[in-house]
Amino acid sequence: MTSIEPVKKRILLRHLSALASICLLVTQALAQDPLKALPQAYKLQFENDWVKVTRVHYAPHEKLPPHQHTQSASAYVYLNDSGPVVFKHIGLSYGAVTRPATKEGTVRLYQGLKEIHEVESLSDVPSDFLRVEFKTEPINEKSLRGRFHREAYATGENFQKVQFENEQIRITRLVCAAGKSLDVTTGPNEPALLVALSPSSFKVDGPRRKSAALRLQMGQSSWVAVSQQQKIENSGSAPAELLRFDFKTKPLSKEMLEKNEKHEHPKK
Repeated sequence: MTSIEPVKKRILLRHLSALASICLLVTQALAQDPLKALPQAYKLQFENDWVKVTRVHYAPHEKLPPHQHTQSASAYVYLNDSGPVVFKHIGLSYGAVTRPATKEGTVRLYQGLKEIHEVESLSDVPSDFLRVEFKTEPINEKSLRGRFHREAYATGENFQKVQFENEQIRITRLVCAAGKSLDVTTGPNEPALLVALSPSSFKVDGPRRKSAALRLQMGQSSWVAVSQQQKIENSGSAPAELLRFDFKTKPLSKEMLEKNEKHEHPKK
């Protein structure tokens, strides 16, 4: 019997290992695209070849089942002051990670990551934010990190500051004072995305277009194509706060997108 027991033990361990692998595969298969599986929490706001904008809402103390995390490098734009949220990673060595409380108007940059996670809100208030995914060719992707907050600005004056820039993306924080204008010009290869951080009303003028009204609620976005020359005038009674994302590299090809989906990124 003593010679048989080690053999039985090895067979049992192999069976347990195989069962664990099957359970992981089943979990991954069930963890669908959150836009389809969890529409109450994830809603597509805008998408083109350059960018994908998803509006995310975690209700107070909400628990979300396993779902896929985006594999594209992204900016997270927080739309309210919210509490901590726990992300419980499945099949990964680093387990659960707690996102600390967020401040309205803050932007956080984050590399893409291949993972499946559950979500649990620990807060009495909801968590609302935009996930701005970069679908363009990554250059110096490891530099995509950091938190960038609102800046102080003079009352009645425009404000503009580049808060982050690398070879792939430029992020500029803008404030257009009531009754004043900002130039929003894009280059021949660099379109831009504007994200409103306050309810905003503009009159938009350009050399080849008639004046048009543009109204954005908090968290709404507006796309500015390449080679545009336009001026936006704040027609509201309060300062209009915006984030501008300029895309400096071209969109990834379909082949590169598929390759990116298979690529394992390092831990957060």
